[in-house]
Amino acid sequence: MTIPNANTLNIADVDLKLAIGQDLEKEVVSNGRLVSFDRDTVLFREGEHLKWALILVEGSVQLFHKNFERDRELMLYEVSHDEPSKLSCITFYNDDARVSMCAVAKKGSTLLYIPTAIMTDWAKKSLEWNQMVIRSFREIFDALVCTLKITGTSSLEARIKFFLTCRSDKQKSNVIHMTHEQIANSIGTSRVVVSRILKDMESNGVLRLSRGQIELLHHESNKMHSMTNTAQRPQARTPKGTS
Repeated sequence: MTIPNANTLNIADVDLKLAIGQDLEKEVVSNGRLVSFDRDTVLFREGEHLKWALILVEGSVQLFHKNFERDRELMLYEVSHDEPSKLSCITFYNDDARVSMCAVAKKGSTLLYIPTAIMTDWAKKSLEWNQMVIRSFREIFDALVCTLKITGTSSLEARIKFFLTCRSDKQKSNVIHMTHEQIANSIGTSRVVVSRILKDMESNGVLRLSRGQIELLHHESNKMHSMTNTAQRPQARTPKGTS
């Protein structure tokens, strides 16, 4: 994995908001690289060998599986800036330093790149870091269980409604700016199927469709979403980027 072409920031000028102690902060300043993305950017793909562990400082990163044979994607979960170690967990806790999923940083996100050897050393000497990682692993597990439940036991219409409700909750708006293709990629189905189901939902008064956006007409916060504290857990896509 290489660091994508993007804007490099001065770490010392940015509040990383990490409860890791002064000693670890000094290591970050000395060895890390802080990168800001002005567009959706691929961070890594399945099977890539990692030299850097990632910590999300601002924005969000979506993690997903891509089936290249069927040209389908399935969102696994999303990391937001208040869950910084959730991304680093899967980018360095691996014996051969290879990742088992794809990741895309959303436009406006800022990530901290730290050599994997340094972050592995943190696990040996920092109680604060280990506690944060353990919490993150539990949150990841809950997010994946939520995705499996929705994918394996619900109809496509229920999955789409759940996805849109979660997105609405995260954005704090009933208007969701997404194309049918993006929704299809997020839940692992085809655009044609999504378009048909959305049209049926519009006819039933559940939502209103317009170009590039969807408005939920009778929005109720998703209880499963609240329990897992995850905004779009059955969702994620592949835009422009290098890795």
